[in-house]
Amino acid sequence: MLKFISDTTWEEVFEKWRNREANNPGWIRTATEIKGWPDWESWRRFSAAQIDAEKRVWKIYEFTDPINDISAMLVGPYGGWQGRLPEKNKNSFEELLSIPKNYDFFRNHDAVAALARNFPCPTEFIGLVREDNGKLVCLEGHHRATAIALVKKEGRKIDCKNIKIAVTRLPKDECEILEKILQRGTSKNSEL
Repeated sequence: MLKFISDTTWEEVFEKWRNREANNPGWIRTATEIKGWPDWESWRRFSAAQIDAEKRVWKIYEFTDPINDISAMLVGPYGGWQGRLPEKNKNSFEELLSIPKNYDFFRNHDAVAALARNFPCPTEFIGLVREDNGKLVCLEGHHRATAIALVKKEGRKIDCKNIKIAVTRLPKDECEILEKILQRGTSKNSEL
């Protein structure tokens, strides 16, 4: 369940995202060496433009039951994540870890395991609500969401009461955009 906190703007949401990632050498390397962008900001602004983030209405919510609510969030439309799932854009983080090879991979994944041991609190995710099925989709925060789902699966706890998410709504007639994002990817030079 989500508890409304405040209205916000895309630029405020993006600024918090920048603060979480832009100085992380791993994300800089992903943006430049793997995805082919000149810098982190170009890569992430392209990702945001795929959903017209600047034109949407954004609100901040707090998770009232983070371990269950975040585990139930749908995995976002990104190839590296969706490639681990049997159906595209339909599975939650809990379902991701119900697949034994994914559970084995993520419980031994350096970043996810570290987050599960020492979760950053407070923290904020970015997501959207699909109006075709009412589900919350993670757009940013996949490693943190996987860590929470891992903690839940293993029957452990995370002591964090201040986990928020910036959310926009994706109208029914726009939900196919998630398939397009998955097909296009976030690399600078796509084959499509």
